[in-house]
Amino acid sequence: MDYQIFTPPVQLRDLVQCFWTLESVPDLPIPKDYFLMADSCPEIIFQYNEGFQAYSAQSARIRFQHSITDKFNVGKKVGFFGVRLYPYAVSQMLNIPANELVNHVFDFSDLFRQEGKDLAEQVYNAVTTPERITRVSDYLIKKTSGKQVDPVKYFVDQVIGHRGDMDITTMQRASGLSVKQFERRFKAITGFPPKYFARISRFQAIKDNYALSQFSTMTSLAYDCNYYDQSHFNREFKEFSGVVPLQYFKRTARENKRFVNIDHNVPNTANQPLFDGYLPCGWFV
Repeated sequence: MDYQIFTPPVQLRDLVQCFWTLESVPDLPIPKDYFLMADSCPEIIFQYNEGFQAYSAQSARIRFQHSITDKFNVGKKVGFFGVRLYPYAVSQMLNIPANELVNHVFDFSDLFRQEGKDLAEQVYNAVTTPERITRVSDYLIKKTSGKQVDPVKYFVDQVIGHRGDMDITTMQRASGLSVKQFERRFKAITGFPPKYFARISRFQAIKDNYALSQFSTMTSLAYDCNYYDQSHFNREFKEFSGVVPLQYFKRTARENKRFVNIDHNVPNTANQPLFDGYLPCGWFV
C-alpha cells in the first residue's frame, strides 16, 4: 500500500498535525486486518474505496482520542484520506468537552449536519490529494475562525513535547489553578486526566523511537522512554496496544526506519522506504 503524509497550511498548524493518504496498489497484496491502538489524537477519516469492511465503501467519520484497542477487517481495495488533529482540536471545533467524546467514533454528518455531508461529497469527488487538502483546509479554517483554545493547551503541548515525561504536580502549580480545576480543564481539551494522557504520550513515543531506530535493545528502548523496567514497559504496552511488544516490533533492522514521505504534494518514489503497515494509531497485518 502507498502511505503518504502532507503538511497542513500555516493557518492550521495549531489544529492539524498532518494530512495523510493510504491507498492500495494494483497487483500488490493487501493486509487482512488492522489493529487499532490507544491514541491521544483524534482523526477525521474519509474512506472512499472500501477500506474497513465495518463501514460503507464511501464514509466519513471522526475517530476521537481513545484508550481502547480494536480490530477491523480490511476490504479488497483501500482508499483513505485522513486528517490527524491535535488533542485539543475537538473542543475547538465542536465546543464540546473532549472527555465527553473520548473512545467514540461518529459519522461526520451526525456532528456537522448538511455541511458535513457536503464536505464529504467534495472529498469523494476530488481527483487529487491537493484538491482534498484544499477542500478540508478551507472548511476547518472557517469552522475554527475566531475560536480560542483554553490556555491549558500550553501544558498539553509540554506533555507531548516531552513524550509524557513531565511532572504533573509541577505543571499544575505553574498553571495557578487548583488540582481539580487543572484536571477538569485538561480533560476538557484532551479527553483524559493529565497523568493518563502522559502515559499515552509515552506509549506513542515508544513507537516513534522504534521507527527511527533510536535504540539498541528493547531494554534500552524502555528506559529511553522513561519506563521503570522491562516489566513495566511490557505491561503498559499491552494495555494500550492489545499485544505484547515483541508481537508489534516485528520489523527487521533494515526495514526499521521512517517510511513516510513528508512533503507538500510530493509522490512516493523508488527512493522512499516502502510502507510496512505501521500507522501512528495502529498497524496492518
